[in-house]
Amino acid sequence: MPTYRKLLILALLLAVAGTGAFLLYRRAAAAPEAARLLPEGDRLAYINLKPVRLFWDLGKSKPVELEGSYRDFVNQTGIQFERDLDEVAASWQEARATRGRDVESAAIFTGRFDSAKLSAYLKRISSQAETYRGLTIYTIPNQDHNVRVCVLDASRIATSTRNSADAIHGIIDRLHGSADGPWLLQTYYRKVPATSLAWMIDRIRAGSGMQEQTFIPSFSFLDNTIAVGSLRYNGSLLVRADVFAVSDADAKRVFDSMNTFLALSGFLGRSAGMRDDADVKAALNSIRVEQKGNIVTITGECSEKLLKKIQNEMKAESNAAPAPAANPQREGR
Repeated sequence: MPTYRKLLILALLLAVAGTGAFLLYRRAAAAPEAARLLPEGDRLAYINLKPVRLFWDLGKSKPVELEGSYRDFVNQTGIQFERDLDEVAASWQEARATRGRDVESAAIFTGRFDSAKLSAYLKRISSQAETYRGLTIYTIPNQDHNVRVCVLDASRIATSTRNSADAIHGIIDRLHGSADGPWLLQTYYRKVPATSLAWMIDRIRAGSGMQEQTFIPSFSFLDNTIAVGSLRYNGSLLVRADVFAVSDADAKRVFDSMNTFLALSGFLGRSAGMRDDADVKAALNSIRVEQKGNIVTITGECSEKLLKKIQNEMKAESNAAPAPAANPQREGR
């Protein structure tokens, strides 16, 4: 074969390989579609439950005793979250008038369900319904606010607790068009490590309200930062949080305060006997805090052995037989 033909074939193969690699990279770098449908918010979160079931299949555990409205929901729709839910993406927006004491949310649930049964159930419990772009939005009273629910398609459901219907209308609009996602997602999703099972992007405003709680330590050193937290699994559970401060000096303040907080937590843990378990001790000792410019990174690792301990304890609790009811006549003798 002439040399020029060999070079031409080689060039074509390299072009195909490069295009494939680029497309795979773009696909891996893109945020999950459920997250891209969300409205703007101060906090975004996502969890992919499908890989979790490879380690811990909730459907194989002894069924929990269903109670109240959840039992009615399962009976009428056939949906059981532990078994049928695959992905959840959510956004939260603080209500400015209440300085963080009231939070409005929106969420996308992806999974397996019977849309006819679910729609019939939503129709029964809703106070009103509206049609928007061919989809039905159900309004369901819940204590002091309304929840809007819409079955988007055969595998996705949207919900919103925001006062205005604009949030759920926006979800439907993005479903019919191109969705880049909220500003936080567009700007910071690239900081989420690849293969993360769950992640959160949080814009922590000054006076967010957490430090106002009586028994919760003050985290005011995180004010005016954006935190990107993630969970990955590679045999151990890898925890990572990157805190983006406005300046290097602000990052140094976060770095120092976080080290002080961890030192205090370690002292309290030793006092409570938490370090008696070697696996717990290893997990606590794995925590590292580092600063690079205006970014503070906190990492930690939970071993597979510790995860299995936690799993076995939770299974033992769920499988434990309920205690027999007391006999008042016998007690009265």
